Amino acid sequence: MGSVNYVDLPGTPEKVVDTLKMAASNAAHLARALKGENYPSVAAEG
Repeated sequence: MGSVNYVDLPGTPEKVVDTLKMAASNAAHLARALKGENYPSVAAEG
């Protein structure tokens, strides 16, 4: 795709660092929300 492989970079690009921080923050927020109230389920039809 590009001329440089990710593993060959001298460090992690700032955009990647910011994106990973945001993803971790969103995952933690979702975990806290689900811990307080379980994910709503679909009522069983019967």
